[in-house]
Amino acid sequence: MKIKKQFYYFAGASILLASIAFFSYQEKKQRQLYGEVSIENLNYLYEDTLTQLDALALTKSAVVQSYTIDKASIHEKNQQIFLDLKINRSDDHKVHLELAKDKEGDFTITKSTPSTALQTKLEAKPYKDTLKEIENHLQEVRNRDKWDEGIRTAYYEHVRQKMKKAKLTQLTDTLNEMSQEAKEIGSAVYTDFFVWSDLSSREKLSLVLEHMQAEIDQYHFLQMGTNGYRFSKTLEPTSDFYSFFRQEILKTYKTKEGLKADELGEKLHLFRSHIDKQAIDYIRDNFDGANDYEKLLNYTRQKNIKVDYTTGAVFHNRTYGEFSYTQNMKVQVPQANISGNYGTNNARFIEYIVNINTGNFVSEWNVYRQLPDGTYDSNPDHYTIEEGGDAANTESANYGLSKGLNKDVPVALARTHGSLDVSHPADTDIRRKMTKKWRPAASLNKGGRYADLVKKGGTSDVKRWREIEDEDRLQAYNDFIASTSVGDGFDLFYQRINQEQTSNN
Repeated sequence: MKIKKQFYYFAGASILLASIAFFSYQEKKQRQLYGEVSIENLNYLYEDTLTQLDALALTKSAVVQSYTIDKASIHEKNQQIFLDLKINRSDDHKVHLELAKDKEGDFTITKSTPSTALQTKLEAKPYKDTLKEIENHLQEVRNRDKWDEGIRTAYYEHVRQKMKKAKLTQLTDTLNEMSQEAKEIGSAVYTDFFVWSDLSSREKLSLVLEHMQAEIDQYHFLQMGTNGYRFSKTLEPTSDFYSFFRQEILKTYKTKEGLKADELGEKLHLFRSHIDKQAIDYIRDNFDGANDYEKLLNYTRQKNIKVDYTTGAVFHNRTYGEFSYTQNMKVQVPQANISGNYGTNNARFIEYIVNINTGNFVSEWNVYRQLPDGTYDSNPDHYTIEEGGDAANTESANYGLSKGLNKDVPVALARTHGSLDVSHPADTDIRRKMTKKWRPAASLNKGGRYADLVKKGGTSDVKRWREIEDEDRLQAYNDFIASTSVGDGFDLFYQRINQEQTSNN
């Protein structure tokens, strides 16, 4: 009897231990499965699936406002994982998912099935009418703006962003707001449409110009239609739109002909001056400072952006008469690529020409006169040579990648600045008139007297030059161009001169 009791005790203990081990294994397996399919790891898959079920998913106005994983539902069978997403923490509103791994070992959702209760809410007439209103609006925007079906993802993403905390009664106003933003070149909505569109690079570039009703007039000036779209007031010098716009130009114009290849290229060349105007207006309108340069520096400090002073400014220091010393500097923004990991490069896309002494922008837009109808007087006979200095020395956005003293230009882009920016189609008749009389000085390496005062020192070069009295500047400049520091900028030259004088004393 004693042996029998011991046997049963041992058998019971073994079963208990086996059960504990089994349930411990199951619990460990369950934890492992949950770790693999957790929201932290696969939220992008879950949210993509939910937005396919409900276009307003995860907004305050949606049927699907939130979701969690029902841990008890997770199980594995035939190398597939099954689980339920609980919608709005409801036991009745669920989405059943089947997941599998692809060849790379990444999860994909192979099937999603909403519960009957959830499907009923999604198909309720008032809500279906709401979703239909959104879809109709998308088609209206597409038809008006001539975008393709590729913008659908971007469109719905922006609807959800704007409706995140909005009431359903605010939907119509939100859609109208989006409709307006879609007409503002460089806005978040417009930029995402531009990126997500399946149009070719050429078609995208052409569509931007069509949106702005850009046409070359009889004086070779690119006029913008008064009823056309406009640059967004939020379009800043380092905006994503410029990165993607440059990318499409680089894809379209790969030959030595550059923008000279066709009529679109001719328009794009002239369009860059309107990009310049937007860049200037943005700084002047949004930042404080005693002059344009101070406003620009305030912008770069606020955004923590580095700028570049090292590309030559000889063609922006043209003179109507004898050259004495350098007056203007070139500032390019940003100094290096900060456009993110999108295969784009916005390094030194925007440039400003700044008078070193006054700190004011030198630009053709200081010269052109706007007419009452919103167009610009482009007749060169209406502008005198004497007033044309800013038109001759104007800035110019860079479609290619300039170099200066930078070492970040990829081999594939090494010649793009030359083919897209240095060599280009004809300028406006006004600028061509001015550049015939306002001539650049020959550079030092070509036997001339021109050298950039502002180079490696940047703001230090500017500050140091401004310390020189007006009557002493010509002599200081002559000493500078005769020194071995001429390629470094004025501040380093000045410091070395002072060091030499101190040593001699």
